[in-house]
Amino acid sequence: MKLLSEVTIVKSDHRDRKPEERRRRRRTWILYGTGGLLVYAAILSAVLYGARKWMLTAATFNPAPLEKQPKEAQATVIYAGDGSVYMRIPPVGGPNQVKYQHIPKDLQNAVVAIEDHTFWTRKGLDIRGIARATWHDLLTNSRSEGASTIEEQLAKMVYLTDDKTFKYKIKEIIYGLQIDRDFTKQEILTQYLNRVFLGENCVGVEQAAERYFGVNLAKGQTLSLTQAALLAGLPQAPSEYDPIRHPKEALARRNQVLEAMAKYGYISEAQARTAQKAPLGVKYHSLSDNVWDKNPLFTNFLLDSYANLGFSRQTLFQGGLKIYTTIQPSVQKAVNAVFWGTKYNSAFPAPVAGKPVDAAAIFVDPKTGGVLGAAGSRKSDYSPDGFDRVYAYSQPGSSIKPVLEYGAAIQSGKFTPASILDNTPHDFGGGYVPQNDSAAPDWVTLQYALVNSENVASVWLLQQIGMNAGIQFAQRDGISFTAGDKQHLSIAIGGMEKGVTPWEMAQAYEAFDDHGVQNKEHLITRIVNANGKTIYRFKPVSKTVMSAQTASTMTRLMMDVVKDGTGQDAQIPGWDTAGKTGTVQFDEGLSGAHPNWISRAWWDGYTPNIVGSIYIGYDDPRSTTYHLNWNSEPNHYCELIFRDVLEMALRGEKPQSFQLLPDTTGTVSSPPSSPKLPAIPPVSPQGGPHGSKAGANGPGSQNPPVPWNGPWFGHGGAGWGRGRHGR
Repeated sequence: MKLLSEVTIVKSDHRDRKPEERRRRRRTWILYGTGGLLVYAAILSAVLYGARKWMLTAATFNPAPLEKQPKEAQATVIYAGDGSVYMRIPPVGGPNQVKYQHIPKDLQNAVVAIEDHTFWTRKGLDIRGIARATWHDLLTNSRSEGASTIEEQLAKMVYLTDDKTFKYKIKEIIYGLQIDRDFTKQEILTQYLNRVFLGENCVGVEQAAERYFGVNLAKGQTLSLTQAALLAGLPQAPSEYDPIRHPKEALARRNQVLEAMAKYGYISEAQARTAQKAPLGVKYHSLSDNVWDKNPLFTNFLLDSYANLGFSRQTLFQGGLKIYTTIQPSVQKAVNAVFWGTKYNSAFPAPVAGKPVDAAAIFVDPKTGGVLGAAGSRKSDYSPDGFDRVYAYSQPGSSIKPVLEYGAAIQSGKFTPASILDNTPHDFGGGYVPQNDSAAPDWVTLQYALVNSENVASVWLLQQIGMNAGIQFAQRDGISFTAGDKQHLSIAIGGMEKGVTPWEMAQAYEAFDDHGVQNKEHLITRIVNANGKTIYRFKPVSKTVMSAQTASTMTRLMMDVVKDGTGQDAQIPGWDTAGKTGTVQFDEGLSGAHPNWISRAWWDGYTPNIVGSIYIGYDDPRSTTYHLNWNSEPNHYCELIFRDVLEMALRGEKPQSFQLLPDTTGTVSSPPSSPKLPAIPPVSPQGGPHGSKAGANGPGSQNPPVPWNGPWFGHGGAGWGRGRHGR
């Protein structure tokens, strides 16, 4: 009775609604109705315009791309930096790849039901579909509704680029009509199913059937109803519905296709309900003649570079392209050997809790910015078109020091390698008290501080030159900072909110290697389509980041890092080598009783002809399960990776030395006192120097660490008032 009463009240309220509200609703419906009529009128005008355009262009329509492929199918050819053919990507999706009779009937029905249910009966335009999509786009201020028929989708694959504009839509409709005129429905569906992108780097149903189910359609094998429905659901959003990566979403989409098949009479409701209860039943299968299986690391990196230029990934696999790159085969071969094989496993830390550590590397020509070799993962954490750690952000640890404070200090003219820096732990403000890794001199030269990666001296140096000056120098070198980064000195030793990527660090170190000049990083220099037209050409960009004298001085300092400091394992026999290590320590509040846990390690270094950035660490920097250990010196492994790759890549080449300007800064002897420094306050008997108890948080101190009130940062002193940082 209570429920009935409530219903009655609602109905009464509806009847007694005020006249003003009824009039408002009536005006709203009139507005929407008028809008709808206008939309239909606009569509009719567009259709008439399109029909006229069709009549004018029909004579020039070229059906050849949809007809039989040439006997010698065109592959997409990838060229190395020396002009040689580095790799071929076999064309997929040709109309003769899978014959119509080999396409399972359930698959045909599923695709038509979910993509274009009037396909078999329609001749000409799908006016209602276009109007519905246009109305949706107007209401949502978007172009998300394609409303494309199968013919129009095929036209987009063959003749057009992906562009959700109304002008583009008219072109798509025109080409769709011409395709419908020149080909039978069976030919159109066959060509569509052989060209459509279906995720996991599969173009066409033959590859997708083999990738997900191990079914070879060309050999007469067939698909079950549920398998056919799953494939039919992929064209709308291949990545979102990828059954390998997103099984829950793929299952929901498959069941939606089954409902559509029942709705349009291809299967019964009972068949649909039974099929919807079945599991996905997918498993990743390697494909024959597949570049992801033959050259996985480079192919992943190439695809990312190609997509970053704004091109659709699927066009890379439809054949006919010529892609010219900067890749150096000897470097990429060496990268593959270290990151993919087992021979060099000792160059990586041992697995933790059974999981191998993740890693990435990129090697660049400092004179051009061209990428010579790259790896976005190791074999253990690799997946086709998967996470590319070359572009992954992480705190840089002490590898940021040359870019942020030391280079800026030398460039300012106020500091030389012999300048004396304050290395005494003390409170820099707000309870921030960075620490050094071991008992270190209270006063050190700039050279000593960089070679031995002294944290306190580095923070002090950034404070002396001014945080803004250091940030501006690093920004010229391609490093970006958040607003939060600019509020605290811990950035001097890598305490950044967003951090950096190996891509950015390699580019930043270019300027040290090329006399102060940085060249824009790139992999692809030119792309030519199947018609011989250049559709992309790289435009070189160079900028001066620092003077040639500063670059020479910094290179000398970082050569000392390799000769006598923290980077000795990066030495390459006969070759001049320079660089800087970096480690990122866990936040002490997270690691608790494990202050020696490390989340990241870096080596950024260079020879006269190659710059490299190496990164290792687990993807989740806060995981208490997976971590590196300080005692194993994780940056040591980064140095080994750098050394192993370049020793192989440079084998047989004549060793080179850096072409440096004469040293005008003078030699470094024992640290003298410096009149430039402020007077040294007396050491307090209660604790640290400067009379500050907050400064006495080093080894043996009875004072607890002072918490930092800012955001979490790794690398020791950034997150808390103490810290072994950077090395």
